[in-house]
Amino acid sequence: MKTALITGANVGIGLATAKALARKGFNLILLCRNKAKGEEAVNVLQRINSAITVDLLLADLTDADSVRRAAEQVKRTHQTLDVLINNAGYSPDRIEFVDNVEKSFYANHIGHFILTYHLLDLLKASGEARIINLSSAAYGLGNASRFFQRDPKLSILSAYGDGKLANILFTKELANRYADSGITAYSVHPGVVNSGFGSNFTGGISLLMSLARPFMRTPERGAETSVYLATAPLAVLSKTDGKSGGSGGFFADAKPKSVKHNDLTNKRAADLWNKSMEFV
Repeated sequence: MKTALITGANVGIGLATAKALARKGFNLILLCRNKAKGEEAVNVLQRINSAITVDLLLADLTDADSVRRAAEQVKRTHQTLDVLINNAGYSPDRIEFVDNVEKSFYANHIGHFILTYHLLDLLKASGEARIINLSSAAYGLGNASRFFQRDPKLSILSAYGDGKLANILFTKELANRYADSGITAYSVHPGVVNSGFGSNFTGGISLLMSLARPFMRTPERGAETSVYLATAPLAVLSKTDGKSGGSGGFFADAKPKSVKHNDLTNKRAADLWNKSMEFV
């Protein structure tokens, strides 16, 4: 049996992803912040497939020590890890800072970077491991020159876009660094999903989100690309069709998609990695 670790697996896209992988026979590790909701998710998944194991890890992606402890716990109980899905997302309702870094950027990128880095040995031991980073079309709002900068005037949408741009750059650098280690990496746009995202927005943005909500995808639909990337044969995933597919690629609707942004360069990806290492 293969094992997948999913962050934010107790709700929304994360839970829908976990349900789909449970049906496909994956053992699961759920990394959640809320214990009660995490335990509820464990019970749901074990009812779906009693033949799998479902472990619950508690961690806060804005707390580096918490993330490191969770990774160490996985390493004590598992010898390999086949799939890591960095799914959890954080949408800010105001600009806050953690260690002088904007909080949503910390949760959406740095916390996942720390987790991934400390699990690399387990992923390598799998022989054929996959890292799936949930990004978004909102990467277009990001600007790499703002990464790690303390700017109280930053808008919440720009802050969110910075994290989603970092997710794609992180994926690119993982693919560059670990091409010969049996690890492939992919970033995902799940679509606009009715998963509670933006429920904490205020003002005009809140109104727009309310108007759009009836037209949003279900979490199950939003999870489809992550499930596809976790389960499809590597030979299939490497078919690019002229798009940015294969390891390091960006996928939506279970297909590789082109990404366009001036900051999506190998140099920016390497710079992000080096700066993120300071938090490891």
